[in-house]
Amino acid sequence: MSQNFSVIDGISVTSTAVRCPGCGATIGVKFEPATATLHCPFCGLSSNLPAPEDGEAPQELDFNSALQRANVNWGSIKKLVVCSNCGGQALYDAEQISGACPLCGSTSVAPAAENEQIMAPNAIIPFSVSREQALQCFTDYMHKKQLVSKEVYNSKLENLVGIYLPFWTYDAYTVSTYSAKKDTDNEEGPIGYYKGVWNQAIDDVIIFASDRIHHRYLPKVSQFDFNQAVPYSPEYLAGIPAERYTVGLNAGWVQTMKQVEPKLRNAIEDNYKDLWVTKMTTKYYNVKFRYVLAPVYFASFTVGKYTYPVVINGQTGKTFFDVPTYLTKMIVFFVSLGLLSLAIYFIVILLLQNQPWL
Repeated sequence: MSQNFSVIDGISVTSTAVRCPGCGATIGVKFEPATATLHCPFCGLSSNLPAPEDGEAPQELDFNSALQRANVNWGSIKKLVVCSNCGGQALYDAEQISGACPLCGSTSVAPAAENEQIMAPNAIIPFSVSREQALQCFTDYMHKKQLVSKEVYNSKLENLVGIYLPFWTYDAYTVSTYSAKKDTDNEEGPIGYYKGVWNQAIDDVIIFASDRIHHRYLPKVSQFDFNQAVPYSPEYLAGIPAERYTVGLNAGWVQTMKQVEPKLRNAIEDNYKDLWVTKMTTKYYNVKFRYVLAPVYFASFTVGKYTYPVVINGQTGKTFFDVPTYLTKMIVFFVSLGLLSLAIYFIVILLLQNQPWL
C-alpha cells in the first residue's frame, strides 16, 4: 500500500445542540450510564439510546479515502478547552462551563481559539459504569489491599470525573516477503537460506490517540472491549467531556506498523520452527480505521497531606490505584531489629572473650 497519506486534522465542526425529544430542552440534558438513557432534568423524560447488545456495529472507514469519507459532524456544538497545567484538550457541550480540567483537576483552563478544527469520531464505547458504581469499585478495590491503616481504609473518593478518551483502531491485510536462515545443528548439514511470502490479516490494532495524557495508571485499566463499540451519537456525550485526539490518523498508523511487523515476524518463525527471519518487507492492503471514544473515570483520595490518583474503566469497572501500606515500615522495623540483634550478638561474644575463666 502506498504510504502517501495525510493527517485529517483540518476539518470544521458544524452541528446543532443535543435536545430532549420530549420538551426540547438542551441545558442539563445528560447521558446516564446506569440506564443507557438520555435524561432531561426539566420534564423528567429518559430516552433509550442504542446499546452494544443491540448489535449495531460502527462502520470502519477506508484509510486512503479518509479525507473524503471521514465523519466531521459531532452532532452538537462543542467547546474545546485547553488546560495550561497538563496541556489536555477536552471537548464540552457549548453551553457547559467547566471550572477544572477533567484530567489533572487544575482550574487553569481556557477556551481554545475559535478556529480550532477537529475530526469527529465514528464509534463510541458508552459509559456503562455509573458514578455510584465507580464509588463502589473504589471501595471494593481498597478492601482488597493488605497492610493498610484504618485511616486509609476509610478514605473517600474525591474529584470523580468521567471523560471519553480517544483511540484509533486499524484493520489491514498484509503481504510480507521475507528472507530466513534455517536454524539447524551443524551435524544436520549446512545452514540453509530461504525466501518466502507470508499473508496475514490484522484486526483492531489499538492506538491511544492522545500524547498529552501521561497518567501512569491509565495503561492498567485501558483494556476495553472494542467489539462493544456502537456508532457515534452526540447523546452519549451529553454532560460528559471528551478528550480530543492529538495523535493524528497518520501518526497512529505509523505506530500500528511498528507494532504489527514484529508480530508478523514472530508468526512466521512460530509457523516454521526451524527458520530465523533475517529480513522482511511488508505491504498493507485494504486498510480500515475507526476513531473510537472510550470511557474512563479519573479521581483521587487523600491520606494525611498526600493525594493519590485513581483510575477506573468506565466500561468494565476495572480499578487501579496505589495506597500507603505498613510494608515499608515493617521492612524498616525488621531490618533494624536484625541489625540490633547482630550488634548484641557481637557485643556478647566480645564480653565473653574478655572473661578470665574462658
